[in-house]
Amino acid sequence: MRLLLVVDVFPPTRTSAAVQMRDLAATLGRMGHRCTVITPDHRGSQAIELQEGELFSVLRIRSAPLKRINLIRRAFNEILLSARMWAGYRKSTVALEPVDGVVFYSPSIFFGRFVAKLKAHHGCRAYLILRDVFPDWAADLGVMSRGPHYWVFKAFAQYQYSVADRIGIEAPSNRRYFNARDARVEILPNWIELGTGSVQEAELPLALAGKKVLVYAGNMGIAQDMDNLLRLARGLLPRKDCAILFVGDGSERPRMEAEAKRQSLTNVVFHAEVDPSLLRGMTRRCYLGLISLDRRLRSHNVPGKLLSYLEASLPVIASINPGSDLRSIVEDASAGVTLANSDDGALLQATTALLDDEQRRQRMSAAALALCRERFSSDAAARQVVVAFAGGATNSTAC
Repeated sequence: MRLLLVVDVFPPTRTSAAVQMRDLAATLGRMGHRCTVITPDHRGSQAIELQEGELFSVLRIRSAPLKRINLIRRAFNEILLSARMWAGYRKSTVALEPVDGVVFYSPSIFFGRFVAKLKAHHGCRAYLILRDVFPDWAADLGVMSRGPHYWVFKAFAQYQYSVADRIGIEAPSNRRYFNARDARVEILPNWIELGTGSVQEAELPLALAGKKVLVYAGNMGIAQDMDNLLRLARGLLPRKDCAILFVGDGSERPRMEAEAKRQSLTNVVFHAEVDPSLLRGMTRRCYLGLISLDRRLRSHNVPGKLLSYLEASLPVIASINPGSDLRSIVEDASAGVTLANSDDGALLQATTALLDDEQRRQRMSAAALALCRERFSSDAAARQVVVAFAGGATNSTAC
C-alpha cells in the first residue's frame, strides 16, 4: 500500500504526537508499505521539501508558525492551514503518484479541508487518529467558554470527523462524543516501538544522584494540573531519599519553576525536552512514573508518557480525572496505582508505600513491560490502520 500520513508536528520536534507518527511510519515501512509523512514546517527555507528515507519519506510544506505564539495568531494560522498545505502539496511530485489511503492525526482540528481534497484527488479513504477532543476539553476546564469561538472550533472539529472513513479513538469513554450507531468509530490504543527504538545512554542531573527518582516526562499544560504534582513534592520534602524529575515543556512550565522556587521545593528538578532516544535512557534510571490529569476533564485519553514508562518497566502512579480509562488499564494489569485527582493524601500515601516496598515495585515493573508488549505495540496499531483501508466505500464528503 501507498499511504500519506498527515500530522502537524514531526521530528525533530519531540512531542508525543511527533514521536508516535514517526514510529507508525517506520513500522508501516518495515511491513512493506510506502509512506509519505506530510507536515507543516514554518522553519523551512523552501516552499516544499521532500526528504527521502529508508523506511518512509517526509514532505515538509512551509507554513506560518503554529506553536509558541499568542492564541489569536495561532487560531488564524491554523484556520489557513489546510489551504496552505493543499497549495504546497499540489506542487509536489508526491501528488502525481497513486495513493491507497490517508492517515491524519488530531490535534490539529484544522486538517479536514486538506484531507477532503487529498481523498478527492487520489480517490482514496481516510483514517483519523483522534487524540484530542478539542474544543470540548478546553470548555470542561473553563479555559474556553461555550461562546461563539467555541462553536467555530466545534464546527471545524465536526467537519474533520465527517471527512474520515474510520475514526480511531484511544479510550472507550470517548465514544460518547459520537453517535452510538456510528460504525466508523473504533478503539485504536496509543503505541510505541518495541525492540527497534534506539536507547541513548543518559545520566540524570547530578542533584538526583543516589535518590529514588520519580519522573514526569511530557507536556506540562493546564489539562495536566501540574500543581497536583508540586503538592506531592511538598509532601515528600521531609524524605531525603527521593526527588521528582520533570522532563519536557509546556505552557505551565515557567509558572511551575517559579512556584517550586517560591516554595523551596529542593526535591524538584526540571530538565529540558529531550530526544526520544535520550528520554528512554533517562527513564530507565528512574524509579516510578508520574501521570496527572485535571479532575474537571470529561474526555479521556491514554497519555503518551504512559507508554514511555511502561516501555522502561516503570510502575505508574496516576492521579486522574473521574471515569478515566487509565484506571482499568493500569490497575487490571497490576502495573501501578491510580487515584482520584484532588485526593492529595491518598496520592502521597500511595507514593510513599511504593517507595518503601521494593518487592512490590519490582512486581509492578515486570507487569508494566508485559502490558506494553501486549497492548501498546506499534505493530498492532499499524496492522489495524492497514485493515481499515482493505475495503468499504469511501466517505464522500464534499470538498
